[in-house]
Amino acid sequence: MIREVDLVSYLPPYMQTYKEPVAALEAENPEFDLIWKAVEKIHYNRFVLSADEYGISRFEKMLGIFPSVSDTPELRKERILIRINEQLPFTLKSLINYLLAIFGDNIVINLDVDRYTLTVRSKMSIKNAASDIAAMLMRVCPENIVIDLQILNTHQHLSEFTHGNLSGFTHEQLRSEEIKVNRSFFRLTLES
Repeated sequence: MIREVDLVSYLPPYMQTYKEPVAALEAENPEFDLIWKAVEKIHYNRFVLSADEYGISRFEKMLGIFPSVSDTPELRKERILIRINEQLPFTLKSLINYLLAIFGDNIVINLDVDRYTLTVRSKMSIKNAASDIAAMLMRVCPENIVIDLQILNTHQHLSEFTHGNLSGFTHEQLRSEEIKVNRSFFRLTLES
């Protein structure tokens, strides 16, 4: 809490000896305590990283983000921060810096000026990142640019495994979640 409420301490010392004003102020302490807690909640909900469920939902409503039921608060905050940090107009350099800041070395970007094609290749570092990257690119890229997006959890990376090894996973898991390979046992597990 921001502060401890003690209204009696605001009285001059000679007034603190009278029972009636002291009792009245002590009775009002819980009300002021509630007010300070509400102010503290409003303060924390102004910032994405310290927002609670209510604050996160307000940011999502303002930004037009529709979370799924399975999204964690951390993932929802990350989506909000990604959307807030989109600054228009984007140059190729600012787009590259922006994507590198979010995904690190897990992303490769190439612009073919002659064919008006932006090619983006990304290793899966965030669950369900493909749809988030695609939506962001659709918002910031000009309409005449063709976006070629590929997440590198693809056939070429999974081709060394048999169907028996991959049978424990759904198609969606293989497409949208990072796969960890334990080579000594030749076993796949999903990163969480």
